[in-house]
Amino acid sequence: MLLDKKSRTSIMYGVIICLSIAIIFCVIKIATRPAVVNEDTNYYLPVKEKVDMNEIELQVKEKEESQAKTVQIDVHNRARLIEDNVNIRSGPGTDYERLGSAYKGYDFKIISGEDSEWIKIEYDGKPAYVYSEYVEVVPMFLNDMGVYEEYVGLETTSKPADTSKSDESESEESSEESSEN
Repeated sequence: MLLDKKSRTSIMYGVIICLSIAIIFCVIKIATRPAVVNEDTNYYLPVKEKVDMNEIELQVKEKEESQAKTVQIDVHNRARLIEDNVNIRSGPGTDYERLGSAYKGYDFKIISGEDSEWIKIEYDGKPAYVYSEYVEVVPMFLNDMGVYEEYVGLETTSKPADTSKSDESESEESSEESSEN
């Protein structure tokens, strides 16, 4: 059976449209394919962006090491009172003026004399002395809230930081302690 002219023309236009779509698809596929590459090239990147895998591995290792580093905490020895109503004096002896008193559990910044009979502390922002028999020396650190906490380290060989550094918050803490008496 023969088709009329109009039907043949419609079929021909359909074939031409299908071939055009196929050609466009092939051109796009060829244009977007990766270039011919060597075996050591990463197929997921364009040829212009070659990557040195050793450099990436080194960067990853450095990042892991930096994240694994321990957090540094400034630990200071502090004088914690182990008795109630301990006299705080202006000098190292009972003959010196009594500046005030403090109670068990209070802690003060040690200025010097951790191993002597009288420990020089900071009291109300000024140097003062307390009898060492009423004190335990405790390593402490300043937490995020600005309050000293006892330091319980994992390593027994760690040394406390230098206690001669001044800290404004310690002066404030000493002021608060003296106002509570």
